Amino acid sequence: MRFFKSIGSTGLFAITLLTGCGGNKTSLIVPDPSATIGLPTPAAAGPVNTYTGAQSPGEWTLTLDNTNGKFSYQPVTYPATATSGTITTSNGFTVLSTGGLALEVEGRATILRPGSVTEPVVFTVPQTECYPITGRVRFQYLAMPVSPARGIGSSAGPTVGYGGISASTDSTGSSWQFADMEGNVVSGPTSFTGICSISKGEAAISFTGQQSILDDNWGTITTTLPTSAQSNIWVGPSGFFVADQSDPSLSTYGASVVGVAEPSSAMTTKNVASKSYLGFLYETATIASTSYNVAADANTVPVSFEPSSTSGSTSITGGEFPSSTQFPGGDVTQTPNSDTIINLGTQSATYNGLYPSVSITVLDPAQNCANYQGLGETATSGINSDGYVTCTFAGVAVVGKPESKYALFISAYNWAARLGGAPLQIYLFQQ
Repeated sequence: MRFFKSIGSTGLFAITLLTGCGGNKTSLIVPDPSATIGLPTPAAAGPVNTYTGAQSPGEWTLTLDNTNGKFSYQPVTYPATATSGTITTSNGFTVLSTGGLALEVEGRATILRPGSVTEPVVFTVPQTECYPITGRVRFQYLAMPVSPARGIGSSAGPTVGYGGISASTDSTGSSWQFADMEGNVVSGPTSFTGICSISKGEAAISFTGQQSILDDNWGTITTTLPTSAQSNIWVGPSGFFVADQSDPSLSTYGASVVGVAEPSSAMTTKNVASKSYLGFLYETATIASTSYNVAADANTVPVSFEPSSTSGSTSITGGEFPSSTQFPGGDVTQTPNSDTIINLGTQSATYNGLYPSVSITVLDPAQNCANYQGLGETATSGINSDGYVTCTFAGVAVVGKPESKYALFISAYNWAARLGGAPLQIYLFQQ
């Protein structure tokens, strides 16, 4: 079982101006305090979009054709037969004819559940070109938990993993410099370079062979990145960020992250909590252990959250869409539950949009919080106003605001999910 690690202290990395001496070399853009910082203005979203991203671990591609009502997706790192079919929409979700679900910010990002409720979430963005960025942009991200279904057990402990990294590019967008990598799940050098290239109409920023690890949940043997691993970063046109580091020859090695560009100014937390959200809740599979963990499949379900009833609250309230006979993994035509409270807590004084002290309260009918007697538990049991047993546990959130709408990525360890708990993530898009 993994336990919390403290954030290592890292100094700021000074990006060196690279001047070309003749030839056609370009130079890195050095941040100017008075200059505009950020990604280029994204093009208007179209109805047909191809997305690339990760299901921790491993790269995936996804195409949603909203004009003709069709979809297709394909695992890339660990190849499997492509899946395709028709789509319908219901209450903001895209319903796949093969039983999956997706939530799309058209032309910007998509959260995919590629099949039944036991399928881990896939997060994708549409990066179709190697665009330059102005100045230096910082991305904040969460470590996507790796399911033991792929033979990796290191995510079974209560690690709430997050990190951040700054990026700048040359004037063409082909050369990327990453620096200032820090967080509680990172390993190796805090700076590295990447090369953006395009293949079959899709771009990726590759740093294959580098020893910097954005998410060190790399299996039970080592946290050292194998030299044969492939490391790719994708940056969506509005600032969504996803990366995957995995080894195609070793299905038991790999990890991914998901995040968004850091806002230019601090979030107004009460405003974040005043909006309505749709998304997915993902609890990773767990394997039985001597530390009371109970073997269980992954659980990926659609969720909805609304502002809490208290005026000026920093909380949102909601829950899962209930299952039905036709949709056992969550029926998005039904009314969602309202039995989960997410309190964002206090925003970091250092990083805009980072909330390191989130608390989440859920129902705990089996009283797993109270009954667990192993190591690492940090949750508390309680009774709500209706007399039901609850469990409150800590988490961390990354909040961004691409194109004036909030995106929330929340990571926690749910001690009520089962005896011994389970890693939990919630991905939310403002509606």
